[in-house]
Amino acid sequence: MDFKPGKYEITSKIEMPGMSMPAQTVTQCLTQEKPVPDKSMGDQGCEILDMQEDGNTLTWTMECNQQGQKVTTTGKMTYSEDSFAGVMTMEMGPQAGNMTIKTQITGKRIGSCD
Repeated sequence: MDFKPGKYEITSKIEMPGMSMPAQTVTQCLTQEKPVPDKSMGDQGCEILDMQEDGNTLTWTMECNQQGQKVTTTGKMTYSEDSFAGVMTMEMGPQAGNMTIKTQITGKRIGSCD
């Protein structure tokens, strides 16, 4: 995969039915072993369950603990050496009104990790 590990500036824009949230930017160190930006999901106890690589595109399934509920998210990201772009789709259960939340994510390498 064409991916350069390091510190990335990651911008996430969340879209849900009837509303759109302002974009949020975080920085996170990404490695060859852990190239998925899970901090863009906030501090929700997220864990990658399955990851598949096809050329420069990575797909995965992630499980997060949100306020005591497990939420499953699928994602697809395409990498280009020191940047990436993709989307994560979160399907919320009946407790949250069966909502689908999409998060558009972009990232750019800003340096090496300390």
